[in-house]
Amino acid sequence: MTPSPPAGEEVVLAPVDHLRPSPFQPRKHFGEPELRELAASIQKSGLLQPILARRAGSALEIVAGERRWRAAKLAGLAQVPVLVRPVSDQDAAVFGLVENLQREDLNAIEKAKGFRVLMDQLGATQEEVAARVGLDRSTVANFLRLLDLPEAIQEHVSRGTLSMGHARTLLGLGDSASMVAVAEEAIRANLSVRALEAKIKQALEATKGKAAGTPRSRPVWLNELEESLVEALGTPVSIRYGRKRSQIVIDCAGREEFERIYQRLKNL
Repeated sequence: MTPSPPAGEEVVLAPVDHLRPSPFQPRKHFGEPELRELAASIQKSGLLQPILARRAGSALEIVAGERRWRAAKLAGLAQVPVLVRPVSDQDAAVFGLVENLQREDLNAIEKAKGFRVLMDQLGATQEEVAARVGLDRSTVANFLRLLDLPEAIQEHVSRGTLSMGHARTLLGLGDSASMVAVAEEAIRANLSVRALEAKIKQALEATKGKAAGTPRSRPVWLNELEESLVEALGTPVSIRYGRKRSQIVIDCAGREEFERIYQRLKNL
């Protein structure tokens, strides 16, 4: 005897034109070669896994499976199997992001925007979102910081002309104009992340030296201490060391980040 589906669920054969993408879909770029490859597979073997959707008026809104739906249309299918399930906005946002994260085919900016949507939809903290998607809080925080980058740099990261490592390094410059200028230079010169880090570090030290009027090299032990603090706190840290007075500056992205770092320092 075939078991009955859970209450509120049904499996239907729906016309492809009755489905529409989810507004919570984090993925904005669908590679044409990959879609054609999947379409060829669907033409040969059919759509083996139903598309998950929820009812939205007379239409069906895709919760998970937009890539398969696009490939099915490309393959010329008139109808596709759909698992229709009552799903809230919050769960729709989680489903869409987690499905793509499991395949690891979102670019860094899409992931960052997906995490932001989850935080907004769930009214959740970074730590709560991290738990929902099975990642460390620091990983989620690092992605979210990419949204502080100028739009031009975010587009480079989305296209793959700059890596997430390049983008995170550029955040150290502070102002948008400098970030964009250095990013374009890094692309032209095909700089590695390490080379970009060295360039930005040199530029920042030169700026500090000019402000102080006494340019001098930075001790290696000071860099190591700074790196240790960054790793321990999961946020950018800069140390300004002097013989009579020194400062440790901890970068906090908003109230939530401030409270998290405060609690970590308090527990230490």
